[in-house]
Amino acid sequence: MITLYTTFPQWGLPSFSPACMKLETWLRMAKLPYQRVSQLHLHVEKAPKGKIPFIEYQGKLIGDSTLIIEMLREKEEIDLDQGLTSSERGISLAFRRMLKENTYWGLGEIRYNVAGNWQVYREVLAGLIYPGVPATEWQPLIEKLGRRIRSQMYGHGIGRHSSSEIYQIITADFQALSAFLADKPFFMGERPTTLDATAYAFIGNFIKPPLPSPIVDYVLQLDNLCQHYERMRQEIFGASELSPSSNRVVCL
Repeated sequence: MITLYTTFPQWGLPSFSPACMKLETWLRMAKLPYQRVSQLHLHVEKAPKGKIPFIEYQGKLIGDSTLIIEMLREKEEIDLDQGLTSSERGISLAFRRMLKENTYWGLGEIRYNVAGNWQVYREVLAGLIYPGVPATEWQPLIEKLGRRIRSQMYGHGIGRHSSSEIYQIITADFQALSAFLADKPFFMGERPTTLDATAYAFIGNFIKPPLPSPIVDYVLQLDNLCQHYERMRQEIFGASELSPSSNRVVCL
């Protein structure tokens, strides 16, 4: 049994972290049994790379969703991309890297730089990181976290741009994703692959949280991406209960 250390479900999403949601989706697609642990305030100090998600597998703690998937693919001999050509595998990798290394920072703009959104999102973070702690104690700690994320965005480069420039950069990613999906049910054809797990997690984390942004408005206009999100949700999670208190063992 794999133990998955992840965030609580939020806003109807399995996780409000794209990396966590991607990994859990991949585990379900691979039909690997896992136990979900969401009390991160008790366990995050165990994270081998200092961040989530991470797993416990065969007595070892392993971090980074991408590296976890590659390790399980090899150890469990499960290849969700079986049948793809070398060219298709290259395209899949390029899109997954785009989402992880570039598109991801659009969420930083939406969640940390829009004042009204930050007020909502910091409450979510406080409940995750400091459950039961009085607001007078968690507020300065969460604000420090916000400043650290904004500093990371500046170091990455995305944080050096204006809001309109960030909109231009991030919406171009989604336009490319939409153009490649076209009218296919899944990105590589008739069945979901690793790219679908990744895209599902990112599309969901842009369109489902109640955090308004011109970027979100743009993605909501891309009908095929929104339909892909719903198709994946039904196929992979179905009628699963995604309540914030969900910490159950999932056996597939």
